[in-house]
This record gives sequence, C-alpha cells and structure tokens, in this order.
Amino acid sequence: MRQWMMVIVAVLFAGCFVAEEEVQPLPEYDEVRIEPAIDTVFLAETNETRQFSILGSTVNVSEWTIQNQGIMTSAKYTVREVDTLLHSVDPAIGSWSSSNPSVATVSKGLITGKSPGTASIIVSIGDAVSLPVTVNVRAVHTAPGLSLDPPNAIFILQNSVTVSGTVQLGALLRIIEPVAGIDMRNVPYSSNGAYSRTVTGLKQGFSVITVRAVNPNDSTKYSERSKSVFYYDPNTIGANAIVGNWLGRTLGKDFHFTISNSIIPTRYDINGTVEIDFKSAGLGLGTVKDITLTGFLDHNGSINVALSKQSQGFTISGTFKGHFSSAGSGSGSYSAQAVKSGWPKISFNDVWTAVKQ
Repeated sequence: MRQWMMVIVAVLFAGCFVAEEEVQPLPEYDEVRIEPAIDTVFLAETNETRQFSILGSTVNVSEWTIQNQGIMTSAKYTVREVDTLLHSVDPAIGSWSSSNPSVATVSKGLITGKSPGTASIIVSIGDAVSLPVTVNVRAVHTAPGLSLDPPNAIFILQNSVTVSGTVQLGALLRIIEPVAGIDMRNVPYSSNGAYSRTVTGLKQGFSVITVRAVNPNDSTKYSERSKSVFYYDPNTIGANAIVGNWLGRTLGKDFHFTISNSIIPTRYDINGTVEIDFKSAGLGLGTVKDITLTGFLDHNGSINVALSKQSQGFTISGTFKGHFSSAGSGSGSYSAQAVKSGWPKISFNDVWTAVKQ
C-alpha cells in the first residue's frame, strides 16, 4: 500500500511541474534602421497611427592568402572580402522608445500621435541603435505637415530634377515651377506619406520649385517648401563656370580638388586629395594625408567620388557624396574606413563644404 501511495505522489508532483520557457537570445546586428526609411512622419493629434518595421544588417568578413610561385620570383598576397547582408526584422523584437510620449507613443513599431509637438523615435536590438525618426504631430484644422528632402539648392546638367519628401496623409499635394509653366496637381504619395516626383522641362538658368500641401477642408491652410535649381546645358558658359580649382574644408582642415571637363559630355571629373584624422578611433592610425579623391559630378547634380589610399598597412576607402548648390559652392558628407588584417575596422563619417577659388 505504501508503495502505491509513493507512486501516486510522484505522479501528482510530476503533473504540477511546469517547464521554464526557453528565452531565445536576441539576434546580433551591426546596424538597425527603421523601415520604411523616412526622416519625418506627420500625424494628427487624434490618435492617428503609423506602423514601421526594422531592417537589420550584418557584415561578413572573409580572408584568404594566395601564393603565386614562378621560376624566378614568387608573390604572396591576401584577399579580403566584406559582404553586408540585410535582414527584415519583426518590429516586436526591437526595443522602441519615444523622446516625448506625451506627443507620440510607440509600441512594437506602431507610432501613435497624441498631442501637437515633435518627438524622436528610435529602436534598438542589443548594441545596435537606429537613427531617430522625427514624429511631427499636428493639431486638427491646421496647415498639413510637409518636408522636402535636401539639398535645398542644386546645380544640375539636365532639364529635370527629382523632388521628394513626406507629407501628412489626406493633404492635397502640388508642385509648381512658374518659369517653365510647370504645375503638377494631386501629386500621389505612399501610405506613409512619402512622395517622389521627377520635374522635367526646366529652362536653363535659375528657377525655384515649390511644393505645396493644402488642407483638403480649407484651401487657405497650406504649407510650402522650396528648392532652388541652377540648370545649365553641358559645355555652356553657365555650366563651365564650375570648372577650376576648389577649396574644401572638413574637421577644420582644408583640402583641394579640381573639376574638369570629362570625355563624357554629361558630367564633370573631380580629382583631389583630403586629410582625415583617424586618431579618435584610438588605434594609433592618427592623421592620414593625401587620401585620393577620384570621381565625377553627374548630370543630375550628384557627386560620386571614391576615397582611397594605402597607409601604415591599412587600406583606406570610402565615399564622398554631396551636391553643388551653384557653380561656386558645394557641400555634402563622406564616410571612410581603414582595414588592416588582424585589426578591428576603423570607421569615420563627417561633413564637408567647398567654394571655388
């Protein structure tokens, strides 16, 4: 009898035992960003919502050594490949936060407008933290929210330019350029308020493109943003005014580059050098001079320049982006990295400005 009682007690005890749920570790990402990639979100204060997700990226580095052996000589070199992989991430995984919950709250990527004002939304997974998205909550019966992507002034070599940004849902969107008689009404935009439209037929010279967002219930309430455009056909006096020597400045240091006519008639070549101080990375690389700038100014006004140099066993590379706001001034940003076998990667980002000499 005692044995049966022991069996029954053991069964009852086993039936009451609940296995502890296994906690899955968070995935590791080098970078995360909020998707869709929009700088500013416009919401109404009436609990309007917008759903966002997460895009994570990981960097895979592979390296191998190749030995070439000839009769008289031999060569040995290392090949290094860096691949960036993008991953769509469930928004419920991230840790979301709002800088001003009284203006806008966020939960699992769902942003809700609460009261007029601005708030910054970020998301993190582990050590990776996204860049902030600005939420602009508007009061009812006011001018709709509207943003225009930079640059606000651009030098181009073709008669068209892309105009993009974000607008509050429900607004009537219009793009106007009076010199060429351009008037685009009811410009479409996405469910997140993002718009992008190519404005064509610009006349050579200076013009101003205006984007207007109108309250559909009151046409007297509207918001406007403008972009100044300097358009010249290639190989004209206006376009060739950009050719010559330029003085740039970044991190308090001057750098020099030249712009010259290209064998491709719809662009200009850019060549020069820049000096970057890597010492803030703490790995002793210090200031590297004479990093080569090589690239071009494209017909749409974008600068596409590569950075390159071999220094102290490091391979330095990067991109140099931006726009010229006229034939005499320009600005933008650049990113650079220094890679050496066995060392952590050193990354660097900053902005630049330039004027023609």
